[in-house]
Amino acid sequence: MAQTWDRKTFSGFIARAILTIIFTAAAGMKFAALPFEVAGFERFGYPLWFMYVIGALQLLGAVSLWVRGFTAAGATLLAILMTGAVGSHWYAGDPAATMLPPLVLLIALAGLAYARHAEFAAMPLINASRPERRHWS
Repeated sequence: MAQTWDRKTFSGFIARAILTIIFTAAAGMKFAALPFEVAGFERFGYPLWFMYVIGALQLLGAVSLWVRGFTAAGATLLAILMTGAVGSHWYAGDPAATMLPPLVLLIALAGLAYARHAEFAAMPLINASRPERRHWS
């Protein structure tokens, strides 16, 4: 089946591409243990191993944005991480300007997850616990 590229399809593709680049780069910086990443996690009071967990989750979320049927799940995972980032900056007493990038990403990810929310209904793990609905004729 040939896919037609309309404005919505193209804008979704561009949004996923930009988010993938951002989160892949962010994960790479955490895996490389760049000094500013290490210092940030120490300032927030998190152990160093947590930085690697966050990096792995960022990479998982970025990859999930491109897996058919899992775009909404990947966007939701990344949105949860951005909620944690905003909360960490807030709790540390950082200026509002430092919360702006994760907040903008959170809004973009929430929009992407909402646009693809129908994917959640098709996920077998989510629907496994739901009993079959019987329609009586």
